Amino acid sequence: MKKEYILGILFFSGLWGISESVLGDVLYSANVPYASVPLTIIGFVIMAVAQVYFPQLGTATLVAACAMLYKFLNVPFFFCHLIGILLMGLCYDLFFSVLKIKNRSLSAAATVYLNYLLFALMITYVFRYEHWVQAGFAGVLRHVLISGSMAASGSAILVPASLRLGQQIKAAYTRPFNLKMEFVPGGVLAVTIGLWIFSIVAFIV
Repeated sequence: MKKEYILGILFFSGLWGISESVLGDVLYSANVPYASVPLTIIGFVIMAVAQVYFPQLGTATLVAACAMLYKFLNVPFFFCHLIGILLMGLCYDLFFSVLKIKNRSLSAAATVYLNYLLFALMITYVFRYEHWVQAGFAGVLRHVLISGSMAASGSAILVPASLRLGQQIKAAYTRPFNLKMEFVPGGVLAVTIGLWIFSIVAFIV
């Protein structure tokens, strides 16, 4: 089970990490407004499916930490982006593994709002990034109420849907992380290795 858990964490964090590294780099480089919104939704969708296979407390945080490492290896260092990813995992674990609110849409929206609020407060008042400091508390509110509301709306729909999809996938493929060289487990292993090789090569080059 430990080997399956490790492979699962690397698989889901690799998927999240490459979305942050490739899609995120494109969005931020092009200065696309509210670029964090689709990236946030993707992250929560991946954590939702991961939770179906690995419902243990801390899974989301561990997936987020590894996704953070993946992004660190692939794109120029932006501490704010990395701390944002880690906060997503912590907030997801809080609402879905600790509080366990029955209404999944409400949990997803609350998770996003808390994540956006904590991120904005930390970047503004703890780490004091110049842009955020200049915007002040009004910038915090704008980030939470505008970007946060868009991400919360999308997550309220897609996270419950992803949990249901994950359950359907698990019913069809009970143990895709068992390291056996069968079609599905072998494919998962190959994708995971490919994702992390890409990350390491990108870091070296």
